[in-house]
Amino acid sequence: MVSTAPAPPELFAGALPEGTEVVRADYDQLLELAPRADVVIGDWTHKIHIDAAVMRRLGRCRLIQQPSAGYENIDVAAAAAAGIIVANAGPANSGPVAEHAVMGALACLRFLRQAISDAEAGDWVGQAWLDRDLWDLDERTVGILGFGSIGQAIAARLRGFGSTILYNKRGRLDPAREAELGVAYRELDALLRDSQVLMVALPLNDQTRHLLDRERLGMLPRGAVVVNIARGGIIDTPALADLLRSGHLRGAALDVFDEEPLPLGHDLDLLPNVLLTPHIAGITAIAKRDILLNSLANVARACRREDPLYVVNPPADRR
Repeated sequence: MVSTAPAPPELFAGALPEGTEVVRADYDQLLELAPRADVVIGDWTHKIHIDAAVMRRLGRCRLIQQPSAGYENIDVAAAAAAGIIVANAGPANSGPVAEHAVMGALACLRFLRQAISDAEAGDWVGQAWLDRDLWDLDERTVGILGFGSIGQAIAARLRGFGSTILYNKRGRLDPAREAELGVAYRELDALLRDSQVLMVALPLNDQTRHLLDRERLGMLPRGAVVVNIARGGIIDTPALADLLRSGHLRGAALDVFDEEPLPLGHDLDLLPNVLLTPHIAGITAIAKRDILLNSLANVARACRREDPLYVVNPPADRR
C-alpha cells in the first residue's frame, strides 16, 4: 500500500491485516511504486495529485482511499476508466462542518466580528448597536447549495432555529424524504433569489468551479449572508468581495479559499463584514477520529477483497 497522506505509515499499518506494507511517498515516488500498489491512500492536504499518469501505472490497485471528504486531488474520471474505485471518508466530519456553518451564519447575522472589536476596544456606544439591524435565524430563509451528508446535517441543525430551509442538489429527493427533513427543493437560480442565508456545501469539480459567479451572487437578496464550508473555488472571490463592499451582501463566513493559506492583505481580509477561519470546520477531535476509522476500515475491506464504502466514482470495470 502506498500513502501520500502526511502521516507516518505506522498510523495506517497498525490497523491493517498482518503483513500489510505501507510506504509513504511523494508524487515521484508514487509514480515509481504505483505498479506494486494494491491500495493508494490520498493526501488530505490535496497537494499530491493522483492524476491520469499515476492511474496508467496502477496495474493492480483495487482502491484509492481519500482520508477526507474532499477528493479534488484525485482524477476520479481517470480512475473510473481504469477500473479503480475511489472512496472518501464518508460522513465522518459532516456534523462538525454543519455546526461550523451554523456558527458562521449566526456570526454574520449578529455582526460578531465588529461586536468583538468594539468590546475589546472598550468604548462601544450602546445606542449604535441598538440601532443596528441584528438578525435572528428564526424566520430567515436559508438555502443549502449541495445536499449530501453535510447539507443534510446543516438542515438538521437549522430546524431548531425555526428557519425556512431550501435546498438544491443534482438529483432531487423524493417528497417523503423532503418532508422528513423539513426542506423544500428549488432550482439553482430560484434558490439564490430566495435565500437570505446561503450555505455552500458542494464538492469542487469542473461543473461547480466558479458556479457562484458575479451574476449568480448578485441574485441573492440585498442583505444576504454567504457561508462557504465547501471549497473556495466554487465562488468567484473578487465578485464576492465587490458585493460585500457595496453592501449588497450583509456578510460572509468563509472557511475555504481559492488559495490556502489566504495571502496577507487579501481583499477579503480587509473587509469588516467577513469572518475568516483557516479551513478548520471539519477537524474537530471526533471528526479526525472518525475520518481515520472510516478510511482504515475501507482499506481493510479492500485488503480482504470486500466492496468498500463511500465510493465516489462508478468504475466501468472494477477489479
